[in-house]
Amino acid sequence: MDDAVRASIKYSRKRCFSEGARAIFPDVTVQRCMVHLIRNSIKYLPSKDYKAFTASLKKVYGAQNLKACHSAFESFKQQWTAYPGAIKVWTRHFHHVEQLFEYGSAICKVMYTTNAVEASMLVSEK
Repeated sequence: MDDAVRASIKYSRKRCFSEGARAIFPDVTVQRCMVHLIRNSIKYLPSKDYKAFTASLKKVYGAQNLKACHSAFESFKQQWTAYPGAIKVWTRHFHHVEQLFEYGSAICKVMYTTNAVEASMLVSEK
């Protein structure tokens, strides 16, 4: 394993992953995991609303194209105005959702979560 890969593994375990990745690979695109964003946002909601909230979000990041994504996001923000903290999480990180549409739909479905990436990182560490 070369030094750049080892360094990226170390950075992936830290809060400053984006900065670390860019320090090693200046042209890298850092993609946030949608599941992690969901977890960060539902802490602002009562548990009774989790299912409806996540269903609304899936329409955003699961949209057919970027235009539909933007439309779904506007509807989502209007629907969930009662929870501004949750909306703020998604507004602040929406560029990560937009990045998904730079790839084909098959790749997007893999990129929704970091599970595949995290699994490969564990294998490469061994």
